[in-house]
Amino acid sequence: MKRFKIVLVFILLSIALACDKDMDDIDRSTAEANELNLIVQQGEWKISHFSMDGSDRTANYKDYLFLFGEENNLTATSSTDQITGTWRINTDAGGEHDSYNDVDFNIFFSSSEKFGELTRNYDVISATENDIKLYLLTGENEEMVSLSFSKN
Repeated sequence: MKRFKIVLVFILLSIALACDKDMDDIDRSTAEANELNLIVQQGEWKISHFSMDGSDRTANYKDYLFLFGEENNLTATSSTDQITGTWRINTDAGGEHDSYNDVDFNIFFSSSEKFGELTRNYDVISATENDIKLYLLTGENEEMVSLSFSKN
């Protein structure tokens, strides 16, 4: 019985320590969002990977360079085409798809054609000065959408 009480105390203590109620995750997410805002506006980017519903669609965007401009203006340019949209990076305190604090990368194109499929509110997986990896679980079946940008 004494052993049971010790184990119970240990379990309760572990649970209490695991429940981090301070704001350090939110502060870190805000700092990461601010840094990514600066990174993404430096230069042109290309899509190095885009898959949706298990289908690789990267080739649809191989000719386009993306410029994430000031005031959240987004331009995708090829030698024959220019598409405009908007972008935004923000922190998410959890929501319908995830319950943790993270950094979200929102991309919006009003086009209903191939650029419309890029329109999403992605979670940022990783970001460096040269690569940005995003993903999203979408739909009832939680199909994964994966999008990566590389600096041109």
